[in-house]
Amino acid sequence: MADIYDLIIVGGGPAGLTAGIYASRRKLKNLVITKDIGGQAASVPHVENYPGFDKIDGFELTENMKKQAEKFGSEFIYEEVKKINKEKDGFSAETVTGKKYQAQSLILSFGVTPRNLEVPGEKEFTNKGVT
Repeated sequence: MADIYDLIIVGGGPAGLTAGIYASRRKLKNLVITKDIGGQAASVPHVENYPGFDKIDGFELTENMKKQAEKFGSEFIYEEVKKINKEKDGFSAETVTGKKYQAQSLILSFGVTPRNLEVPGEKEFTNKGVT
């Protein structure tokens, strides 16, 4: 039998973490399923366009968001989702390890995975002006 939630959030980047914070504050039982925390934002050394901060380390920012989501009640599973189904009373999400979770609602916030161009200098200058 699958665990049942009000909301499943697929993705642990800033959008998914924010969704978890707001869902938890509204007393929704929610689960964030993610491979890792922070997405691309976690690898950025200086975030300078986030409201309320002149400059903050991306990893620190996303870790703070995760802690806040946990404080209000978000649960986290560190796995990859391989299948999502529309069910009679909501949705189900199945992970690559075969675990199944159910919820009335589902938010997909998995962002993108950047592709490398494999051009000279790309590795040396990644996160130093090259994006």
